[in-house]
Amino acid sequence: MRMSKRSTWGGAIAGLMLVATGCGTPAPAQNATGGAASAAPSKPVPLSVFYAGSMTHVMEQVIRPRVDQVLHMDFQGEGAGSAELAHMITSKLANPDVFISASPAVDVNDLMGASNGNAARWYATLATDELVIAYSPKSKEAGDFKLAAEGKLPWYKVLEMPGVRFGRTDPKLDPKGVNTILMMKLAEAYYHQPNLEKTILGSDENPSQVFPEEDLIAQLTSGQMDAVIAYKHEAIEWHMPYITLPSAINLGDPALAKEYAKVSWTPNGGGKTVKGAPILFTITVLTHAPHPEQAAAFVRYMTVGQGHQILMQDGFTPTPIRFYGDLRSVPASLRSIAERS
Repeated sequence: MRMSKRSTWGGAIAGLMLVATGCGTPAPAQNATGGAASAAPSKPVPLSVFYAGSMTHVMEQVIRPRVDQVLHMDFQGEGAGSAELAHMITSKLANPDVFISASPAVDVNDLMGASNGNAARWYATLATDELVIAYSPKSKEAGDFKLAAEGKLPWYKVLEMPGVRFGRTDPKLDPKGVNTILMMKLAEAYYHQPNLEKTILGSDENPSQVFPEEDLIAQLTSGQMDAVIAYKHEAIEWHMPYITLPSAINLGDPALAKEYAKVSWTPNGGGKTVKGAPILFTITVLTHAPHPEQAAAFVRYMTVGQGHQILMQDGFTPTPIRFYGDLRSVPASLRSIAERS
């Protein structure tokens, strides 16, 4: 199993300390040579945030510098498949402060409850999204993908063309990988195309298609990959053209939750069955967070502060902020938000 490398980013906040001497107007402190002395700035508190790999761009390029500056924290982020990160936490390979998942199923199945050591006790909804098919303008099939985006050619016919290089994430490590399979199952019924899933995807973990998130991005933008399943916000971030899928199959419409739930996926070799559900990103302060106060401040920033506005500008879709799980464990500074949910 390939693990993502931790991206740790430091920030420093410089300042001058004025020291009052006697009465009246404060005078600057003097050093041994008679010059003004600078006091060492206080070191920002580190904040470790594990987040869904699809959020890497917005978290590292936009959120991180803002958090360092506005919240005066040292943001230390790591992005990977949500399930992969959850397993790192429960295996005690890492102890982050905050966890952002691309699916509440990861919170419930992989972090919450006695069987998971109560690594998390609650989560809050953050944003929604939908699946799209992002394609490379460098692809030799770019013209056909464009026709599919315009509704003039079935997208699945393009993916079935010989030689098309198609990518997706691992369903055992990443909710988007699971959602890809669920989307194909929904598409079979929607288009009356039995076996569409097997024809396009092959096996669940087809090695010719399944790659880590960061590899998919690099291969698509370089033209080494023709098309990938992506969240809409990713395609917007990457400046890649994309095919919009019908709401009946893109898992992006909360009003169609009952229809999505008609399909399900169970991992090969056993495991918990996952039913189709609207795509929903979540956030929580972990039970054993080293810096719970700062973690709660960050969650507030992401749910009702500037961080939430940044996500919307990045291409996410807003959703009502609601809290689930043991609400008694929600930090006091967040309870006013939880009580409104």
